[in-house]
Amino acid sequence: MAGENFTRKFRIVVILFLGFLCLQFSSCAVNPVTGKKEIIFFSEESEIKLGQQTDQEIRAQFGVYEDSRLTNYLQRVGQALVPHTHRPHLNYQFTILNVPLINAFAVPGGYIYVTRGLLAALNSEAELALVLGHELGHINARHSVKKLSQVMIVQIGLAVAGALSETMAKISGLAGIGLQLLFLKYSRDDERQADELGILYARQSGYNPEKMISFFTTLEKLGDLSGGHQLPGFLSTHPLTSERIQRAKSLLHPEDSKLKIGYSSYLQQLDKLIFGEDPRYGFVEGNTFYHPHFRLQISFPAQWKIVKQPKQVSFTAPDQQAGFIIQGEESTANLEAYAQQKAAQLEQGIVISQGTENLNGVISFQQTIKLTTSENSTIILRQNFVRQDRFIFTLSAVAEEDKYP
Repeated sequence: MAGENFTRKFRIVVILFLGFLCLQFSSCAVNPVTGKKEIIFFSEESEIKLGQQTDQEIRAQFGVYEDSRLTNYLQRVGQALVPHTHRPHLNYQFTILNVPLINAFAVPGGYIYVTRGLLAALNSEAELALVLGHELGHINARHSVKKLSQVMIVQIGLAVAGALSETMAKISGLAGIGLQLLFLKYSRDDERQADELGILYARQSGYNPEKMISFFTTLEKLGDLSGGHQLPGFLSTHPLTSERIQRAKSLLHPEDSKLKIGYSSYLQQLDKLIFGEDPRYGFVEGNTFYHPHFRLQISFPAQWKIVKQPKQVSFTAPDQQAGFIIQGEESTANLEAYAQQKAAQLEQGIVISQGTENLNGVISFQQTIKLTTSENSTIILRQNFVRQDRFIFTLSAVAEEDKYP
């Protein structure tokens, strides 16, 4: 009984606190699409700031696909939709990520991304317009910041019982949000609304919205295809259900069939598109990883998982108890100074050995560091720093202390 009374009182405190936020900080914002009030902790200014921060992280993490012709085409199609949105004043940016899996996503403030894997899976300009319209729908209805605000409500609820000031400090500083946005799963209601808005924006821009159904059919055939990539697959963050497909069909009009599809105009843009893995990031043959540009060749154990990114490649054991990472960075520093700088950035790390080492005929600077995790387990990190032209490569091996050779 006492526990139930505490829970009831706790809920009342949280509700009163949220009401206080609405009154004092205008956290109850009017949704631009529905006109309804919602508890959102982000002003439009902070939403844009969050988007700018996240855009930099996404570009660094996944890499931008460098094809000016295809990028300009994406911008043209995307910008044609913007005047028909509910927030046309935002500075929308459309970017192609150099990622082979199929996905498209948006982050707050007007940033929309499509992967080259998605572009390869589409068959028409109308399909592209509908995908972009769907992501514009998420931004215009403020789905991401609404979801983040719901997460923060939980944090605030916990903080009411404890360290409120610390939690609010994190919220006000937007700390640690960034790439977490990519893993927020939209609700079914959000997906339905984004579909509805995507169809509306595409239709008003002159595109045939019937092509949304053909895109859904393609997704059903291909599946999630997220594999081992760090970026989630389209179906991971955009759940596709039969009910959602039927609802999209119900939004179509008979006259939609007269609108633009653009098969040939779209496929012409894909002439030089890279399909599958980008060899510029290296490739795997058997148990050996090759990076032609940097003339790297590394063998790794069978069954290990490999993840390639623009500035690093990671190898992870099946049991995730050991791993190996290669990182490259342009730097003029000498190897020892560079190593000391990197070691200083590691919290709870103690350098237990270091010095110059011959690594397969190449001079390197080696460091072995003992790290203590938040769970009080001990990790051994061994790093070799090697210079090649303007770049310093960091070769890092990591394992739990009792499994380290």
